[in-house]
This record gives sequence, C-alpha cells and structure tokens, in this order.
Amino acid sequence: MNFYERTSSALPNLTSGEQEIFNYVIKNLHVVKNLSIRKLAERCFVSTTTLFRFVKKLGYESYNEFIDDVRETEFESRKIEIPNIVANDNYRDSYLKNMIEAVKVITDEKIELFDKLMSRNPDIFILAEGLSSEVAGYVKRLLVSCGYNVEVPVEEYEFKSVLKKIKRDDVLLVLSYNGNNRSVIHNIESIFAISTPKIISITRSDNNAIQNMSDLNFYVFADEIEYEGEDITSRIGMIAIIETLMYKRIVTVSSPGTMLPKM
Repeated sequence: MNFYERTSSALPNLTSGEQEIFNYVIKNLHVVKNLSIRKLAERCFVSTTTLFRFVKKLGYESYNEFIDDVRETEFESRKIEIPNIVANDNYRDSYLKNMIEAVKVITDEKIELFDKLMSRNPDIFILAEGLSSEVAGYVKRLLVSCGYNVEVPVEEYEFKSVLKKIKRDDVLLVLSYNGNNRSVIHNIESIFAISTPKIISITRSDNNAIQNMSDLNFYVFADEIEYEGEDITSRIGMIAIIETLMYKRIVTVSSPGTMLPKM
C-alpha cells in the first residue's frame, strides 16, 4: 500500500517528536527502506521503543510491515510519470489563475515601499537556487536595463566577493519558491553578520523562514510539480510580480523631475 495514503489519517495525532521522525522518513525514503528499526532509531535520536510506538501509531502492526510500505512507495516514486496536474485538461486555467492572483494581491502599500527602496538607486544582489536561479538571470537583465547595478552570485568565490562589498543601503532580492531553502537562508545570515541590507523576497504564500526574514515579501501561487525527482513548479508568478513592479516604477519615474538610475 502507498505509505502516504496509509499514514495520512494518523498525522494529526502525532506529537512534535513523532512528526520529526515522520519528516525524516518521507525525506529519506531511499535510505530508510534499508534500515533496521535499531538503525532508524539511531538516525532519529530516539529509542527503538519510541520508534515502535511511532510505527504502531501510524497504523502498522510491525516494523516489517512499515518498511514494506516504505520500499513500495520509494520504488513507485522512481517511475517516470507525467504529473497529474500537467495531465489535467484544466491546467491552462489553473496556470493563468495562479499568475493573475500573484499580481492581484500586490497592495498599493507594497508597491509604494518597493518604489521607495528602489528610488535610492541601490546595488542589488540576487540570491536564488534551483529553478529560481533561472528566473534570477532574467530579473537581472530587466533591472540592468533599467539602470541598476545587479549581481547574482552563483559560485562560492562570487558570494565571498558580495560579502566584501554589500552595504546597508543595498537591496538583497531573494527568489525562493518554498521559502525554506537552507543554503539560501545560510547565505542571508552570512550577509547579515556583516551588513544589514533591505531584503525583498518572493516566496510561496505560506508562512516560511525567508518571508519572515524579509523587509518586503511578495508571494506567488502555483501548482507544485515534481517530475523524475526534479522540482519544475512554475516560476511565472515570480516573473509577473517583478515585471509588474518594474513597469509600474518606469511609469512613476517617467513623470517630470524623476529619473531611473543611470548606468
């Protein structure tokens, strides 16, 4: 039986410690499938007794029965399948709805704050990883076209260079769909140990770490899609938000006496 289907009804009743064990299991199915109850208990820093109670609470009569479902689910997850949301005939409607909602929820207050930060002509440093890093390349080109000095550190030596030059009046633009990317968060923390630039972020709409670290957060909506183990969730909402903000800014600065920064 599918591990997720078998255990879903038990999840609301798990304690915080049991939830941590569950999170470890689902993030490491490929490892857990080969572990004895003793080895899994060691990985989760609990006793075998605690782990057995956890397994029983999920609805399994034995650890072997639990592992059988883990193995079956891990095997099925490696099969090549077209994500259900993509196969759905209504995906076009969902795609458009998500993009429109991302723009519609931008408040006038947030636009004004964005304009205020950008009117200072800051240097802009973009942090992104994975699929969001591809968006970062486009955003850089758009911002550079508007006269801003922009850097997107990718390699370690590039990030070290950023640490030497970033200032309090600069802007750190963070693109992270899930908002909990540990390496991106680590980079933010490293920067803040030296300077405190303003953070503008674009993340998904739920409460997340990067959102909470930001001075200004915009959020996107998307149907999460994974294909062959890779995250291919649409980032079109990120692009739509940046374009909306920058096009609005272009209109604002086109008024007499106001100018975009010069190259």
